[in-house]
Amino acid sequence: MELAKLKLKPISSFITPIHSDTLFGHFAWGILFLYGEERLKDFLKNSKIVFSNGFFKDYLPKPYLKPKVFDLDKIDKAKKYKKISQIPKEVIFNNIDNLNDEVIFEEVIELDMKKEIKSSITQKNSINRNSNIVNEGLYSIKEVFINEEMDIYFAYENISKKKIEEVIALISKRGYGKDKSAGKGKFKFEIDWDFEDKKYFKENERYISLSNAFYNKDNMKLYLGKTFTKFPKTGGYLAYSKPFKNPVMMYEAGSVFIARDFIFGKMENAFNEDGYFHNGLSIGLGFRGK
Repeated sequence: MELAKLKLKPISSFITPIHSDTLFGHFAWGILFLYGEERLKDFLKNSKIVFSNGFFKDYLPKPYLKPKVFDLDKIDKAKKYKKISQIPKEVIFNNIDNLNDEVIFEEVIELDMKKEIKSSITQKNSINRNSNIVNEGLYSIKEVFINEEMDIYFAYENISKKKIEEVIALISKRGYGKDKSAGKGKFKFEIDWDFEDKKYFKENERYISLSNAFYNKDNMKLYLGKTFTKFPKTGGYLAYSKPFKNPVMMYEAGSVFIARDFIFGKMENAFNEDGYFHNGLSIGLGFRGK
């Protein structure tokens, strides 16, 4: 598979986190809207595209490695380190052949890790889907304002660069995630088809998952990681009649696996109808270490 990097610049607030599986869903619906159902079926059968989660520019997820044992005089720093979810990519690349928790801790703990993210709570009316009448009471949503560029890596095969650009352009204008019809989740973008860091995506001992991943015993083995339960929703015209998929358990970005290739995981039917899938394939960044 070929690799590329999507550089995304938000131009509105986001409500839904930029996750690999959600972005794939938007991409599939984009193919349907632009090219029709037969093209979508052909894409799902004969082509492939796998996204990473969205990360701050020049950052990657902090990997789950065997934890460093901290001295008592570093407990406060250890608490700060535990809260860090993304680290500068150079910390990983510069130690790609001997990556461990102690090395990462020593390099990042003194850095200014604050990123330009602001959030606000918005009160909204709820509407009865059957009567289209506003219900009593309000509910709250959290809007996230990202004031800098985001990096998304993706691998692809049997799909043209032109088609990828057209579909992502559609997503950028329509919006990503919840409340896109109200102007949320819009962005500008650029695709780097030959990004400099591509050389680090190669076979290695272990892989840091850059995506939300389903476990697949046939192509991956867990080293260290963390799971979470996701309650995915459908998109497109299904969002009105059948908005909910089944809950799924996924490994979050930063989980580490032993795998045969840098693409691992699987797609699963998380819906009670044939032909509808939830994408748990992952891009992995290879490294040596412990």
